[in-house]
Amino acid sequence: MQDLVVLDWTEILEKIRSHATSEAGRETIMKTGPLKNREEAYKSFQEIFSAGAVVNQGIRPYMQSLDLYSTWIARLKKNAVLKTLEIKDVRSFCLEALALKEALNSVDNEWAHSISSSLFQAEEPLSAIDSIITPGGEIRSDASETLYRLYREKERLAREVQTTLDRLVKDHQMENVLQDKYVTTRDGRWVLPVRSGMQHHLPGVIHGSSQTKQTVFMEPEKVIPTNNRLRQIEVEIEDEIERLLTELSRYLSSKASEIETARQLMEECDVRFAQAQFAALIEAHAIEFSEDTLELVDVRHPLLQLSGKKVVSNSVVLEGQKSILLLSGPNAGGKTVLLKSIGLAAQMARCGLPICASENSKLPFFTDVLIGIGDAQSVDEELSTFAAHLKILSRAATLKGRQNLILIDEICGSTDPEEGSALARSFIESFSSHDVFGIITSHLGPLKAGWEESRVLNGSLEYDPKTGRPTYQFIAGIPGDSLAIQTAKRVGVTQAIVQRAMDVLAPATRARLEGLEQIEQLKSDIAILQDHLKKETHKANETRKKYEGLLEQFNKDKEEWLQRTLKKAERKVEEAIAQAKVTETFKRHTALQEVKHKLPEIVKAKPITQPGAPENAEEFAKKFPPGSKVWVPNLSADGVVQSTPNNKGEVLVLSGSVRLQLNWQDLKPPGKPQNPTAQLVRQSSPFAAAIADEDRTLDLRGKTVEDALSDLELALDKAATSKEDRIKIIHGHGTEALKKAVRTYLSRSIYVKKWKAGSPEGGGDGITWVELGES
Repeated sequence: MQDLVVLDWTEILEKIRSHATSEAGRETIMKTGPLKNREEAYKSFQEIFSAGAVVNQGIRPYMQSLDLYSTWIARLKKNAVLKTLEIKDVRSFCLEALALKEALNSVDNEWAHSISSSLFQAEEPLSAIDSIITPGGEIRSDASETLYRLYREKERLAREVQTTLDRLVKDHQMENVLQDKYVTTRDGRWVLPVRSGMQHHLPGVIHGSSQTKQTVFMEPEKVIPTNNRLRQIEVEIEDEIERLLTELSRYLSSKASEIETARQLMEECDVRFAQAQFAALIEAHAIEFSEDTLELVDVRHPLLQLSGKKVVSNSVVLEGQKSILLLSGPNAGGKTVLLKSIGLAAQMARCGLPICASENSKLPFFTDVLIGIGDAQSVDEELSTFAAHLKILSRAATLKGRQNLILIDEICGSTDPEEGSALARSFIESFSSHDVFGIITSHLGPLKAGWEESRVLNGSLEYDPKTGRPTYQFIAGIPGDSLAIQTAKRVGVTQAIVQRAMDVLAPATRARLEGLEQIEQLKSDIAILQDHLKKETHKANETRKKYEGLLEQFNKDKEEWLQRTLKKAERKVEEAIAQAKVTETFKRHTALQEVKHKLPEIVKAKPITQPGAPENAEEFAKKFPPGSKVWVPNLSADGVVQSTPNNKGEVLVLSGSVRLQLNWQDLKPPGKPQNPTAQLVRQSSPFAAAIADEDRTLDLRGKTVEDALSDLELALDKAATSKEDRIKIIHGHGTEALKKAVRTYLSRSIYVKKWKAGSPEGGGDGITWVELGES
């Protein structure tokens, strides 16, 4: 895994992870690894782009309920009676499953249909739950006829008691007996505050006294029977609620296997949607797997693509007798970035992720990618930088076959140049004899020649000889120079010193440098040809898009014309039928047959399939009306659409405090779209299923214990005031001092009923779930 870290693989997974909406999805993404074969990779490509069709509709279903799944599914499988808070969690799960199905039904592809048809019918358990508890998790007073009757009787009796006690309070004869003119309760029974020593004036039962002993709370004799019945009703209500929760829990328990299947599908969708969002942001494409060709067209580094800066793309081809690219050129010229771009493309492809390159790229399905980038020294193993480097090269020398890729940065560059060059050449010849693919960078001059009859292809990153700055454009077939003497000339070092340096150089090196101007001219010519080719290719693509647009418009016009013609035909049918009622049977039959013969020509047109992403400004305006969230590549952040596209196709977008006027084509679906569950449920449900507020989340990571406890106290106060039932606290692990302090505080808080650590699938011990209520 350490090798993949230096390849920026972990950062790629972190970026994808940020788009997941459940801890289970995030954990799965971070475990992404190579698939077994190319067929699985092709399937993964297809599923990611199928998920992208959903995301491109402006809808990204959420799976936040999966974080609480483990807290109730185990009890459900044991046939335990669920608490109302657990049933509320089951309800959230069902709502998200229902919303997912609705979102999948909005697109037409095999993956979406497969997932949708495999999801359980969430409407039934939702109806069962909503008939007993409210969206806030409280028992409905009309959950059953018995419960409704008991609540009505309780209200009636409570009014009777209240009325009786109110009369006593207002009775003038009771003024000296009562301490205050109000009615209250003690132990669930209605009582009056009576002055101490005056209780013999009011027949009844004493239920306590005030702290000062100046007041005793008495239940008048007149209301004792009614209060007794009220207490009995409360017991009956509790029994009825227990019966209802038992029945509901048994019903949900019967659905446990279907619910578990839905959980697996929802987790899979969460991962696929996250991968699709990332693929859209980096403009990734699926590629074709080949046996013996590495052809990456317009390959880019995904992280650079995400940065919003202008990224230089390059095309690299290794095929036939050339399978190893020896990359050279000046420092900071882009060699390592190109090396990593190729390595990431190979790693992403074999993991089933679309790569940051053109769709007509090809790669072998690499079974092994060996990486030698950066300093691999180990103090524990007593390995120096060079020794660790040699260990990697030795392992690379054991690989055989074109299903292996070797990535080596600065081969043998941290030792004596002469010996290093000899060792490097020997290793490269070994790689070549084993017929593996390899990308190797080097500054060593002796390595830049002598590969004419081998599998090694020289290549370099272009630089501007006038400015001395790199252009990051890859040129195949020509080695690059470190430009030390060339730079010395440019910065004004005296001719005598430059000439002496030339004299000291080895004859072969001197001859190569003397011909450098011819090489640079050749590079310049190649660069011009490459630029011309790119322009022509871009022009051809624009022409193709233009004609595809014209064809799409033609199809739309054709559909409109067909609809008009169809309506005319329908009117003719209606006229013919009306005419038939007043004419003889033969004429009616003839007229109808004539119209029917005309209809097949009208209804043969194929339905127009709407693509996922908007193709023009009108479609963009429909899918992203003002107020919608979009991704702004220039800022690498989400923004809010403020207007529809104008005549130039420009849209006003607000991101943070920055207001921009951008072309609609430069905007993408949002990186973090809003939770659409409530909207989707309203679209598909025959019943009202409003989603309860999301659990409050308090992130304390990175704070001192004192600040964290202060924030926690405030959060608990707010939650208690707003009558919330749960808080999610993220504190991480670290030195565990913060975690211990938080949990100690929770154990002593009057607001906290209980707390527990997160499940392994839901953040583990770095998260604490707090259930609020009377402890």
